[in-house]
Amino acid sequence: MISARYAAAVCVLALVALVPTVIHSYVGVVVDDGRKAASVPAALSGYASTATERNATWGQRRFDSSDWLERKYAIDGENVILTVVRSYELTPLYHHPELAIAYYDGNSFGTTRTRRFAGREDVPVHVLRSDASATNVAMYVLEYDGRYVDNAIAFQLRTSGELLFSGRRAMTLFFARMEAGPSERDLDRAGITRLLFAAVDAFAGRTHDVARAESR
Repeated sequence: MISARYAAAVCVLALVALVPTVIHSYVGVVVDDGRKAASVPAALSGYASTATERNATWGQRRFDSSDWLERKYAIDGENVILTVVRSYELTPLYHHPELAIAYYDGNSFGTTRTRRFAGREDVPVHVLRSDASATNVAMYVLEYDGRYVDNAIAFQLRTSGELLFSGRRAMTLFFARMEAGPSERDLDRAGITRLLFAAVDAFAGRTHDVARAESR
């Protein structure tokens, strides 16, 4: 039995706990910002592309997403594959996305670091490299509600509070990868980097003179 004098407080606490449960479990409220992966054009930074042969159901199976694209660009004699995925299920996007995107292509990555490039300090770029026996390189950017995600743990803590009383928003993953990638020293001038930033900017509806920024 609960004392009558505590009944009001218990009801308030129960109501507070019920709100996020109803929002996410029963109603499934999402906030649609109207943006689509397809807003990233096929031609980026002067490079044309072709679609890859990725299975049409891949995005749904790996990221619970029907809003994604994957293209192959020929840059400086090398193939760079760009994958853009939007999903309301955030964890698969920021928790080792390379396992879903690149692992089954025979790629594995042993080192990960986050870089901020000159002139683009607002966009943290997660750089993945294979072990010493290969030169595979991947780079990705995470965008959520107009912000770019640097630390996934800090992001999760921040959004967990926001999601208590609001619908889910989609996260966007921009993932570029290539074999025989540039060295860390040359990465800021590389085609894969220009392509990645061009995709990020196109999605955000802006243009950016990457070449000019690199020359500063």
